[in-house]
Amino acid sequence: MPTKRPPAPVPAATSPDDLLERQGQLIEELKTLVNHVPYGLMVLEPGGVVRHLNAEAARQLRLPRHLAQGRTLGSLLDFDTMVEQVFLTGEGYTDRERVISTPRFQLHVLDTAVPVKAADGRVLSVVNTFREISGVHRLADRLAGSQARHTFDSMVGQSPALRATIAAARKAAAGQANVLLCGESGTGKEVLAQAIHNASARREGPFIAVNCAALPRDLIESELFGHAPGAFTGAQREGRPGKFEAASGGTIFLDEVSELPLDVQAKLLRVLQEREVVRLGSTRAVRVDARVITASNRDLHAMVARKEFREDLYYRCHVIAVTLPPLRERLADVALLATHFLARYGAALGKPVHELPPAVLAALLQHPWPGNVRELENAMERLVNLSEGGTLDAAVLGLVPASHGAQPPADSSAPSTEVRSLRAAEREAIVHALKAHRFNVTRTAQALGIAKPTLYAKLRLHGIALERPLS
Repeated sequence: MPTKRPPAPVPAATSPDDLLERQGQLIEELKTLVNHVPYGLMVLEPGGVVRHLNAEAARQLRLPRHLAQGRTLGSLLDFDTMVEQVFLTGEGYTDRERVISTPRFQLHVLDTAVPVKAADGRVLSVVNTFREISGVHRLADRLAGSQARHTFDSMVGQSPALRATIAAARKAAAGQANVLLCGESGTGKEVLAQAIHNASARREGPFIAVNCAALPRDLIESELFGHAPGAFTGAQREGRPGKFEAASGGTIFLDEVSELPLDVQAKLLRVLQEREVVRLGSTRAVRVDARVITASNRDLHAMVARKEFREDLYYRCHVIAVTLPPLRERLADVALLATHFLARYGAALGKPVHELPPAVLAALLQHPWPGNVRELENAMERLVNLSEGGTLDAAVLGLVPASHGAQPPADSSAPSTEVRSLRAAEREAIVHALKAHRFNVTRTAQALGIAKPTLYAKLRLHGIALERPLS
C-alpha cells in the first residue's frame, strides 16, 4: 500500500501588525510606480476632481501637486480636456494626439483615458495618462535605428576635390545653420547629408530624408507638414504628423528641393523662418526643431533668375553651400571607389574578390561617368554579377570611353535605312525631352505624357543621369 503523505503544515496566523506592514509596503510600491513612470498620470473622480497627480503630469501641466489634489481640472487648467467626457459616455480612448496651446505653455501629447467602472456600469474614476510626442519620436527612432549610417570617415576618396568638400562639410556640421548641397546626380549628396548629421550635436536625434521629386503633387504638403483629422478624402481619422515634426530634434534632408511647386515653396519658407508648421486642414501652429539640409542637382540660382524657384527661399536654404565634385573631376578616386564596391558586392554574392585587372581599370578611367559615383557603383555590381570563374571581364561593363562618346552628325539629306529598336528610340526621346526642358523632371514628364514615377523608372532602365544644366 502507498504511504500517506503527512498533511501540509498550517501557516501561522498573520498578525495585525504584519498585515499593516504589508499594506504599507504595497502602498509605497504603488506610489513609487506611479511617480516614476515616464509619462504623466492622473486619477480623476466624477466631476473632474483630481484624486492623484504624479510628478511628470504636474511638470507637463505646470501645476503644483500639493494644490491640485481635490480640485477640479476646470479650476486648474485654462483649456478644455477630453477626460471629463469619459464620465458621460463611459467610453475611454487610447493615444489621441492633442496639441494644447495656452498663454502659459504649448504641449503636444498622446493622450489615453481608461474608465474604472462599478458592477452596474457607473464610471467611478478615470485613469488618464499622456506622453509628450517628442519623447515618442525619440523612442521610435531609437528602436528603428537611425537612418543616417554614413559618416565622414566612411566616405571613400583621397582626391583634393573631395577632401576640400569634406573639410567644408565638417565646418557646416559644427553649427546649426541651414545647408545647401549642390552637385550632379549621383555624386553622393545624401551620403554627405548623413555625415553632416552624424557629426553634429543632433546626432542622437532622427534623420529624415525626403525626395521632393518623388512626392505625389497632391500629397506633398501633407507629407511634409502633416494633416489634421479629415483634412481631405482618404486622410487618417486621427490626423498625422508630417516629416518636419518627425525630424524635430534632429535633421531633415530635402533632396531635389528644386522640384517643389511654388506654392509649397512658400509654405516651406515660413517653416524655415518661424520654425513651426501648420498641418493641412488646421489653423494651429506646431513648433518644430529640425535642422534643414537641402540638395539639388540643378542650378538654383539660374532657376531663381527664371522665376522657377523663390529667391527668398533660395537664400534661406543657401546659408552654407557645399558643392560635391563630379567623378570626372576626381579620377584619382575611381580606383579606390571601384575596389570598395568590388569588395562589397563580392562579399554579398559570395564571389572571390580580386584586384582590378589593368583592362578593367583602364576602362573605368576612360569613361566620363555622367552618372558619377552611383553609376560607378552600378557598374561594379554588374561586373561582379556577370563575371564568371573569378575573372573580372572589362567587356561586361559596357562602358563607352569619352573619346568615343561623340558621333559625327549624319547627312540629313541622305535617306536613312537604319532601323532602330523601340528601346533606343524611347531613350533618345527621353534624353531630347530632358535637354529641351533643362532637366526639369516635372515638365519633362508632362511633355512625354507620362507620370513622374514612370519617368524615373525609365531613367533607371536606360541608365540616363539627371545632369545639372549649365547656366
